[in-house]
Amino acid sequence: MTTFDPWTGTERRIQSRALGRTLRRMETAGLVDRFEERTFPRSVVYSLTPAAADLLARSQTLVDWAEENLDLIERLQKAQADDEQSQDDEQPD
Repeated sequence: MTTFDPWTGTERRIQSRALGRTLRRMETAGLVDRFEERTFPRSVVYSLTPAAADLLARSQTLVDWAEENLDLIERLQKAQADDEQSQDDEQPD
């Protein structure tokens, strides 16, 4: 399975083991409901709980701000990386 990362503009592969582990944690935390359909082959459906839907709605403002200010975030990240690189270059061997 792959997913598109809008922050980096790249497509990333999601490992099934990591996905399963994350979904189990989210289920334990009450963020997703898991429903196993009695079909062949076996099928599992996940859905957001009301708590997760509320969390998503409340965090949407932050996501919107980050998307609107992506150029600022990228500039700050580049400046930090450049600063770290220059500090590494100044350190004696």
